[in-house]
Amino acid sequence: MESPERDLVAAHGGMPGGVMIAAFFLGLAPAMLDPGRAEVLAVVDAAFAGIAAKDEAAIRAQLRPTGTATVIMEKVDGSRTVRSVDLAAWASVDSGPERYNEQMVAPTIAIDGAIATVSGRYIFAIDGTIRHCGYQHFDLVRDAGVWKIQNVTWSVRTFGCGATRARRQ
Repeated sequence: MESPERDLVAAHGGMPGGVMIAAFFLGLAPAMLDPGRAEVLAVVDAAFAGIAAKDEAAIRAQLRPTGTATVIMEKVDGSRTVRSVDLAAWASVDSGPERYNEQMVAPTIAIDGAIATVSGRYIFAIDGTIRHCGYQHFDLVRDAGVWKIQNVTWSVRTFGCGATRARRQ
């Protein structure tokens, strides 16, 4: 039986409570962003590129050594399940043949000194089929002049995803 919970575990090598954000994050053209915003978004893009390539080292290169990954599973009946794991678990990827494709829709990027956020709606597909959608939020920090992901939080819904199909340009 297919489910978002199974997808979350399967995408990360069957790790209990494993979490994933998958594959491909369409980036805004850097020239359209101020340099600081482009630099922050590049970190998130690089993490997603690592997931698409199933390259754990590439993902980990974008993460701080501490942090959390939190997923909120939202069910049709309104109930929710919240799971959090160490951020390093988010970097664990399944070596299976599936192709993951995640697209954020018009993400918002905010920067205040050495902290930044990237957040917005997303859709997530496996092998071209939309499996779930929701909202995701990345916290980044600049340490020694380098932006790294500190935390990632997202919701997962398997319903109502039709309104979240637009790609950002």
